[in-house]
Amino acid sequence: MKQTELHTDLLDSRVCRRVVMVAVIACGFVIPAHAAELLPRAQQNSLVQKYCAVCHTDAARNGGLSLEHYDAAQVNPALAAMLLSKLRNGAMGAAGLGIPDSDTQDAWIAATVAQAEGAKHWTVTRTEVPGSKGTVVAASIVREVVPRKHNADPPLYRLTLTCNTSSREGQIELTWSPEPQTNQTFSVSADGNAKIPHHLQGREERMGNGTALTTGLAAVLLSAPLPDKTLAITDLFPDETVMFPVGELNPTDRRQLGICLSAAGPMQ
Repeated sequence: MKQTELHTDLLDSRVCRRVVMVAVIACGFVIPAHAAELLPRAQQNSLVQKYCAVCHTDAARNGGLSLEHYDAAQVNPALAAMLLSKLRNGAMGAAGLGIPDSDTQDAWIAATVAQAEGAKHWTVTRTEVPGSKGTVVAASIVREVVPRKHNADPPLYRLTLTCNTSSREGQIELTWSPEPQTNQTFSVSADGNAKIPHHLQGREERMGNGTALTTGLAAVLLSAPLPDKTLAITDLFPDETVMFPVGELNPTDRRQLGICLSAAGPMQ
């Protein structure tokens, strides 16, 4: 079976960079020079809350994302990369609330590209668990693959590992953008071992304007052990394989995640 070549330079060579008096290049997208002055963080947060968080809540997690607590002051490159993919693939007006003016769109995208820089490397966060001595450890990373269509953006996959060191509950979550998927069987393999089949079933999502839409999924919990080196996802989309470098995690971070994930991830 043919495997899709993985682009390991995600948001690196094509990441948003300021070009004096000319433009900003954002993942192949040219942003006018006047948008190079990135939006204030407060305005970024306001835009996300108005146009995105209305659908991407903690409860709904439409598209596999929660943006309810998005804060541009706390940079999370992997999350920003997924947000960027949504913004650039028609999700900006999905809530039925219109879209910002073109200058604001350009500046918002430029700011989000800057937030997403470094998404190909692991981002690890720690949040204290109220009333306990434990923490929630979360590690996330993004990979992109060859575009599925001519002149289209490279699709993104995000892997997120979490562990509550107090309750010892954790999960391995895969999200992807821009295309939802449903009624698809794909496989997961840790360190080249036997492939573990997973099956996606569609669900109904509601947009911010209350419209009911039947869509596929853009996220799934994986049932797999925490790998020593790599986690491979195969055939979520036909003939497409993506590899996540779990072995690149800091040993301390991996050891803490292993408190919850050493045996196997949660069943779907």
